[in-house]
Amino acid sequence: MNNIDWYPLRFQPILKEKIWGGNALKTYLNKTHDDMPFGESWEIVDLPENQSIITNGSLKGKELGEVVTAFAKAILGTSVVERFGTSFPLLIKYIDAADDLSVQLHPDDVLAAQLHKGKGKTEMWYILKADSGAQLIIGFKDKMTLEQFDTCVANTTVNDHLQYIDVQEGDSFFISAGLIHAIGKGIVLAEIQQTSDITYRVFDYNRKQQDGSLRDLHIDHARSALNFTNPDDYILSYDKEKVGAQVLKHGAYFKTDIVQLATSSHKVDRTDSFTVLMMVSGNMTYTFDNITEVLEIGETLLIPADCTECVIQGIDAKFLEVYL
Repeated sequence: MNNIDWYPLRFQPILKEKIWGGNALKTYLNKTHDDMPFGESWEIVDLPENQSIITNGSLKGKELGEVVTAFAKAILGTSVVERFGTSFPLLIKYIDAADDLSVQLHPDDVLAAQLHKGKGKTEMWYILKADSGAQLIIGFKDKMTLEQFDTCVANTTVNDHLQYIDVQEGDSFFISAGLIHAIGKGIVLAEIQQTSDITYRVFDYNRKQQDGSLRDLHIDHARSALNFTNPDDYILSYDKEKVGAQVLKHGAYFKTDIVQLATSSHKVDRTDSFTVLMMVSGNMTYTFDNITEVLEIGETLLIPADCTECVIQGIDAKFLEVYL
């Protein structure tokens, strides 16, 4: 690959069939024409076994990992490369939970490196759509110790001690490594996470897979990773009526803002980091180098650090702006 005149990158989603998946990725986010129980759409990913493919411009057909390796500073930004190396540090996805996801948690960086030679998983969620009565599980509802947890696992009563939270469109949550959690049925959400696919499943409702087997649980690893104290920052509060940009979560692994457009435009011109835009309501246009394209609900855009100013416009449109 020669020198590139950088531009906003679009990718082919990678759809993941799940035992709890539904049809919202087809009917609501227009990801597919297939009637399969897809649970996840991986929008941007740089893992050895899963590579996003660029679908536009001079880099069309290239894998994200190949391009980032060759042009790390141009895409990620110099400071991001210094902190995270020459692979894309985030996994961006949409999730359709037609049924309850397993009760689970993820390791931090130290444990993931020790046990899996990988990275931990800290993540956040933004609710695009929620049926009436839809709930998330986040943390324990009362004080819990390791001994009590072991007893609950043995008696299959873990769910009796979890904290259930009613949710609606526009709610947002931060799930740190070690925090027990689950996405309940009837929810479509956007997920921003570290580039990791390590999950410790604690309870899966005794569901059987197509071959009649139960999915594996990972109790021993979960015991090592569990945070028994609920953090105080898992609910991300903001003004849902405010026009313009607001902070949802600025942390060590990602910074995410919610941007609501009315009639004004929004500029993306940072040079120290890439920017990811996730369209979560309505649609908008983005203009770069006198070329205007449309970004619709459920679509995702990666703006490289070396990409010059990109102007966003839309009416009654909302998107997540993610960077480092």
